[in-house]
Amino acid sequence: MDENDLQQVDIKLLPHSLQELIECIGLESAYRLTCAFGGRPKYIPKYPARSSLALLLPPQALDALIERYAGIAIEIPKADHFFRQIRNLQIVQQSSDGLSRSALADKYGLSLRQIGNIRRQEHETHR
Repeated sequence: MDENDLQQVDIKLLPHSLQELIECIGLESAYRLTCAFGGRPKYIPKYPARSSLALLLPPQALDALIERYAGIAIEIPKADHFFRQIRNLQIVQQSSDGLSRSALADKYGLSLRQIGNIRRQEHETHR
């Protein structure tokens, strides 16, 4: 996923825990954290020098994370939330470009019903 894809993510549609993480450290840093540790608890140390997170996050993001969560383990949401939303946007775009439900189902490994549900949900969300 590139930066343009990430900018298309509607943060309001993500789980609350992921929204809080994004509010704390920013969208790109939250994405990196979910890719590296998603679905698992991660201990947030009190001092940045004691953490491998310094290799993953910019200093200001790590400082904000430590300020809010120092000394505790937080459950890092899975990156699937980002991937699913981007995939659904691509499905809707390609559908409006004329690609059939059948072709979309084959391309993304989904059922025809799932493709229909995604198209319907996106239509209802953007009314």
